[in-house]
Amino acid sequence: MVTMHSDARVAQVAASQGGIVRTCQALESGVSLGRINSHLAAGRWRRVARGVYRFFDLDDPRDRLRAAVAALPNAVVSHESAGEFHRVPNLRRGLAVVTVHTRTTHSFPGVLVRRASDLGSHHVEIHHGLPTTTLPRTVVDLAGSLRPAQLEGIVDDLLADRRLELGELERVVADVARRGKSGSTALRALIEERAGSPVRGSRLERLGMELLQEAGFPEPVSEFPTPWDRSRRFDVAFPTRRLAIEWDSRRWHTQVEAFERDRQRNRQAILHGWRVLRFTWNDVLDRPGEVVASVRGVLSD
Repeated sequence: MVTMHSDARVAQVAASQGGIVRTCQALESGVSLGRINSHLAAGRWRRVARGVYRFFDLDDPRDRLRAAVAALPNAVVSHESAGEFHRVPNLRRGLAVVTVHTRTTHSFPGVLVRRASDLGSHHVEIHHGLPTTTLPRTVVDLAGSLRPAQLEGIVDDLLADRRLELGELERVVADVARRGKSGSTALRALIEERAGSPVRGSRLERLGMELLQEAGFPEPVSEFPTPWDRSRRFDVAFPTRRLAIEWDSRRWHTQVEAFERDRQRNRQAILHGWRVLRFTWNDVLDRPGEVVASVRGVLSD
């Protein structure tokens, strides 16, 4: 009976850690060294590292992360896994990635173990009960493996969502992006470009503005206050023609509250003699000619 209770206790520990247990935890739960060896011999447990045993299969990436954090010294969820926790867009999902100190040589089944010597406690916070790199540190870590255009799009989306502050990112870059560190040059150039811009719009907004400029339209006004409510702004406006343009990213289209707010805004614009054109990612990237023709049609009225 004592053995059954101890096995149940160690099973609970393993369940909270993604399916693995350490020798010290098994002993604390009342499982003797002899019973540990018995479990190993019978194939009920499997050794995955020195003093670390797999209690049951780790099919889910988050279980593997819990297991790796429990088994590896000072392991922190990082890179793509941290990005998924932080809801960073346009990243590969379902990976299990942790970072440990460079002095260690640990590995873990089903987990990509990266190493760093500059991961301080101020770059770590708790997500889903696991130590995880902060959003700015996660972006810096990912910079070395992302294409420049992908990195730019991610940073712009996070800035536009107000989930990332440029100053926070700059501080982390200054702290860890040493000379020769992969992605450092691209990050510094990206930060410098945006720091000098008065309007930190989304990537869609910038692409849309470029499209309007290439079409030869008069220079529109960005972030134009609506005449009937100075606390609200249009993304782009041609005030003398009472034409406003809104760049609608996919994420806003999925939010009912934002959808209703935009419809109300359109009604107010019509009542005040304005016309509003809304363009999506697909419009700008796949149908730029239609975007240009629509704007030209309204401006030529």
